Formats: sequence, C-alpha cells, structure tokens
Amino acid sequence: MRIRTSLLVLALLIGGLDCAGTKALQYQPDTTTIAPGHQQDNPPNWYSDAVIYQVWVKAFADGMNGDGIGDLPGVDQKLDYLKSLGINTIWLSPIFECSYKGDNMHGYDTTDYYSINDRFGRQADLQKLIDDVHARDMRIIFDFVPNHTSSNNKWFNDGTKRNDWYIWQPSPPSGWGLPWGGGTSTDVWHQSNGNYFYSPFGSGMADLNFYNPDVKAAMQNVARYWLDRGFDGMRVDAVRYLCESGPGAQADQPDTHARLREFRAVLDEYATGDSHPHPGNDPNKHSVKMMIAEAWTNGPSGIAPYYGNGANEFNMCLDFSAPWAICNAIKSADATQLTGLWEFEQGHYPAGYRTATFDSNHDNLISRPGTLYNGQKNQIILHEAMNILSPGTPIIYYGNEIGMPGKSGTDLDLRQPMDWSAASAQASQPDSILSWCKYLIKAKTTYKALKGAYSTLSTDIGPSKAVAYAMRVDNESILVVANLTGTTQSLVISDLAALGIPDGSPIGAIIGDLKASNSVSGSHYNVKDLPPFGLRVLYATGGSFKGNIHGDLP
Repeated sequence: MRIRTSLLVLALLIGGLDCAGTKALQYQPDTTTIAPGHQQDNPPNWYSDAVIYQVWVKAFADGMNGDGIGDLPGVDQKLDYLKSLGINTIWLSPIFECSYKGDNMHGYDTTDYYSINDRFGRQADLQKLIDDVHARDMRIIFDFVPNHTSSNNKWFNDGTKRNDWYIWQPSPPSGWGLPWGGGTSTDVWHQSNGNYFYSPFGSGMADLNFYNPDVKAAMQNVARYWLDRGFDGMRVDAVRYLCESGPGAQADQPDTHARLREFRAVLDEYATGDSHPHPGNDPNKHSVKMMIAEAWTNGPSGIAPYYGNGANEFNMCLDFSAPWAICNAIKSADATQLTGLWEFEQGHYPAGYRTATFDSNHDNLISRPGTLYNGQKNQIILHEAMNILSPGTPIIYYGNEIGMPGKSGTDLDLRQPMDWSAASAQASQPDSILSWCKYLIKAKTTYKALKGAYSTLSTDIGPSKAVAYAMRVDNESILVVANLTGTTQSLVISDLAALGIPDGSPIGAIIGDLKASNSVSGSHYNVKDLPPFGLRVLYATGGSFKGNIHGDLP
C-alpha cells in the first residue's frame, strides 16, 4: 500500500492530477487586453424595447477548458440561441476576479474590478463576446458591485487605502444590526488585525466608504472603464446600502441617493455628444448607456425613490414584487395583487420610470417557475406570459424559458447548469415552453402598445378567475386576458369605451384564437372558451395588426 500510494503521489506531481486522480486544470494568467471602443449606437430609452436574458455565467455554457464551468466563450457560442429566442439584451452575472471559487462561486466578492475571472476567460474573450453581441444588433450589460469588495481585494490589503477606503471601529459598536432588519452588531462588524470593519454581507466582504472622495472616484472610474469598452449598461448591486450614517440608518440614506445621482451623471456622459467618441467612427455619434437598480425591498413603495426625479437616478429598477404577484395570481387564483402592483407603479413612480420585471433570479426570492408549478406546462407558460407582457421591461432568468427546476432556500439550487438537451428538444416542439416564450417575446417586440400605458379591465367572472388588462400607446390598444383556473372559461370584458376603444372596433388575435365575435359590441368584448391557464393577446385599435403569431394553448 505504501508503494502504491507513493506512485500515485508521483503521478500527481508529474501529470498535474488532482487528489481524485483526474487531470487538474491550470488557469493561465491573462495577458490580453481590451481597448476602448466596441460601441453600439443606441437610441435614447432603448431599454424600454429590451427583452433581457440574465446569464448566470458559471452555469450557462462551458466553451473553454472543458472544466464544466460556464464561461465567456460559452456565452458567445450560444448567442444564436438567444437571438432565436427573441432576446435583444444580455445581462452577465459578475465576471470580474473574485475570492470564492467553490461550487457556488457567485462573483459578488470582487478582488479586482479590472480583471476577468480566470474561470471565465480573458479580456480578449470578453472583447469577442461584446463584438459578437453587437454584430447581432443585441446589447450587453455587466453586473457592477460598488457597495463592497472581497476582504481579499488589493485595496483592503493596501496599507495606504485600507483604513480610509473601508469603515472601521476599534471594537464592535452597540446597537447595530442588519440593514434589512434583524441581527446584531456582531453580524455586521468583523475583526481584522485587531480592529473591526463593517459589512452586512459577511466577513468575506467589506463595505466601501462612500464618504471618501477617492472611493467615489475609483468606483466611477470602474464603471466608466467598462462602459468605454463596449458594455451598453450595468445592473448595480445592493444600491440601498452605499452609505450608512449609524445604527438603524444603514439603508436608503439621502447620501446614498446623492452617490447614485453621481453614477447616473457618469452614464449621461455618453449621451452629451462631447465625450467618449467611437474610435475610428463618426466622432459625433455616442452610445447611450443605462443602469438597473437592485433595490431589494418588500414592496414597490421602497423602490420608487431610486428613480429619483425620473431622469437623474436609475433608468430601471428591478421589480421585486412582480414574481410573487404573478405567482399568487396563478396559484391562488387572485389577480388583484398583480393588477394592484401595476396600478401602483403607474400612479406613484415618476414620469420616465421603467420597471424591470423578472420571472425569478439567482437569489432566494422565489423558486423557478418550473418548480413553483411542479412542471405544469400551461402554468409555467402563463407565468412567463405575465412577466413578458407586463408593463415593464421583462427579464428572463436563464433556463426558465425551458421550465428548468430550481427551489429557493439554497442559492446553488437556483444556479444549476443550463439544460441544453431540453432546450434542443423543445426547439422542435411548437407548443413547448420554449416555443411559447418565443411567441410571447415576438408579440412584445412587435407591438409598441405592449410597452405602453397600463389599465386594468373588468370582467364578468372577476379577478379570481381571470386577469384582463389593456396596454396602449398613441392610437394603438392591445387587450391581454388570461385564465387563472384549471377549467375552460368564457367571459365578457367591459368598459372598453372608457379606453377609447369604440363600438365595432375589429379585434385581431395576436396570440390565441378568437372563437367569438371579431369586434367590440357596445363597450364589451366576449372571450369564449379560454383554455385552462390559457391567454389571448388581442389587437383592438391602431390599424397595424400584423396577423396571428400562434393559437390557443392545447
């Protein structure tokens, strides 16, 4: 045994094997660079027309190394798949060098904002990905983490920065807790070299001191650096917590909003016409960039301040109430939470706001629709429909378009490898979840009204059995009606005249079958034989009906 063990150790040393006797991969240092440029000419407010796909890079597709870890070349190789789905914007999970690289590597513990995670590739791979995205007339945004760094970040371990760039106390001060509620001082103050640094995200991450002008400038320069290199925008992590002014005043502080307005000013540089010209192109053309807030609150009222006045903070905010509102409408057969959410947002958010709604995500907010509805296809499709056809800009979390399972409670279960065999199989099935997502996205991107003003509609069977609403822009009106029950329903939509849809208006089925009158009668419209958990998208006014995309769910 002793001889055989020695031989195995020798083989490990010579052949580069790991302790399991398999080939140990060596991730080479990145010697490539990406220069400024690689820009897409974006129109103002382009994000209002976006359909965003959230890529969890580690889990999406392995395009290099053969290590089973998703990477940037893997994303690049799947761009045609995303284009065929109808996606026009890609959001990458954190791609910069990070500290933890175990099974649940997430990247929110940044060690170097200017280096690509060596598991994901090189700067040259990123340059190719950005260029290939833009060549398909798509856009790409990155995940930006300005609130905190890894405690292994070079700034944290630099004696000239450590004390002033982070928040320190000689001992844990009393009265503190987690900024989102609960906890004690020991949950947010962590020991290092005899002193204590502040971080509600654990001892492996340290909050930056945004009262230090050097920190503000450094993080603005990070954003500017990657925007200069072709990213079309950024999703900004943990925005509620940039500034803390004492125990109980650790979230949503006025100083935080001041810092966010400064970040918005950085993005607005790209629309001024006097900075960041396209290298080698017309110097008068400039990209328009955008940013999305992760302002995770328990209700929509907490998100409203992050739009600022509608033009000076975030272009969009993630709608954390939407996934549960959609789920409750379908599982509890009650549309009022969902329609009430959309009414509140339209009535209370500032002019110029745009919500970023999503079906689920990488955090323990909610299970994937594939798990929420125990794999029931019609319910999964309806969940995706309420997300895609919402008044906001929809985000699809990778794999949800094929009904992948994933249970909240353990982050890793929500970050499992993309099931490409299921995607391939569903691509050839006209009534698969994947195919239905394509139909819904096509409707969303074809008709301007589906990105317009929202109005809840009344029906004779009520919100426990159906949800009905209108979307309008200019003279175009579209009706969306969905069955919230497991049995076929017929219903009457009322009060259409109040929306400017007159008697006799012809109705065209964008999605679904008419199976009833093809025009408005008085102020009503009859919807007949709506399948269980089925939906119809109906063209009412505007004169630009482009035909039926697909019929009813079987």
